[in-house]
Amino acid sequence: MQHSRAPSSLWGVALPAQLASPFAASMPALAQPLTPYRVLDVDGSVIGELPSLADEDFRALLRWMIFGRELDRRALQLQRQGRITVWGPMSGQEATQAGLGFALDAQDLLFPSYREAITLCIQGLDLADLLAYYRGLYWLADPAATGVYPIQIVIGDQTLHAVGAGLGFALQDLPRVGVAVIGDGATSEGDFHEALNFAGVLHARSVIFVQNNGWAISMPTAGQTASPTIAQKALGYGIPGILVDGNDPLAVFASSRWALDHARAGEGPVLVEALTYRLGAHTTADDPRRYQPAEEIEAWRQRDPLVRMRRFLEHAGLWSPSDADAASADALARIDAAFARAEAIATPSFERVVGSTFAMPTAPLREQLRQLEAEA
Repeated sequence: MQHSRAPSSLWGVALPAQLASPFAASMPALAQPLTPYRVLDVDGSVIGELPSLADEDFRALLRWMIFGRELDRRALQLQRQGRITVWGPMSGQEATQAGLGFALDAQDLLFPSYREAITLCIQGLDLADLLAYYRGLYWLADPAATGVYPIQIVIGDQTLHAVGAGLGFALQDLPRVGVAVIGDGATSEGDFHEALNFAGVLHARSVIFVQNNGWAISMPTAGQTASPTIAQKALGYGIPGILVDGNDPLAVFASSRWALDHARAGEGPVLVEALTYRLGAHTTADDPRRYQPAEEIEAWRQRDPLVRMRRFLEHAGLWSPSDADAASADALARIDAAFARAEAIATPSFERVVGSTFAMPTAPLREQLRQLEAEA
């Protein structure tokens, strides 16, 4: 499908019907689809091959998506109360995050941006540590223990970090993958292209996962690239590119699992583009009403990923209204307990901040530490 360059038509049209999997074994390695891969239609009906998951895994996927929706609501409240500094809303993108999180292995390394709370928690990050970060207390979690590296605020830099990790895994022949999660805006940064070039040439065990939610703050995707898709950009670097419906958690899981297995087996890196939509603001410092068309937002609300997954489970006899109530109550209890722990965490010492940057602090850092201690 050749997308229109107009922002409203790019994100306002109905997604196309199911096509053959873009990662089928019979497809040429570098074939680039122009339509997103799907397993579930917008009404929750199955239109593709279901991934091999147990019934409880299907249910858990929706529970994690509900957790993300409730976390988004609570975090917005906390920010308005001045109890956290800022928040990047993720409503509408829960399927993308949960699908990727379920596909990751425990030994993989995740290099995120600021809109992947569900994926981080699935991978093993303590929500209290994440909320403490948003309180302004520095990144407290140990990446070696969690597999999650600190949130990257500099747009696109994590692509280089994931490729560096993937290159290390390739050199050591380790069945691990470095995964960078970025937004569509990061694909306009030089780091993104440099990372893909190095990854392709050096056969890094890396996956670059793009949450294309249609907007880089107020800049629509059509204003960032002339190519119909971001996934197509993989062609220029000699690597596979996958385009997937990011509001379909089962399609995201299947696509991500294939990409991760491909990289893990030493077959080279993969670029994944998940088409989704940001229903809320870029961050709590943003007013999306100034640029997002109301009719566009409403059209995407009709494709709510939580509704799609719930209908699929209901059709399969795996979900009921009481399950939904229990999932929401459990999520809120976990979130509130985590925030209580986060509020109890003391401000880390200067030594902790400096000590977690380098194995041995450099001379400039030692001098800065001395100055901070003198002024404290």
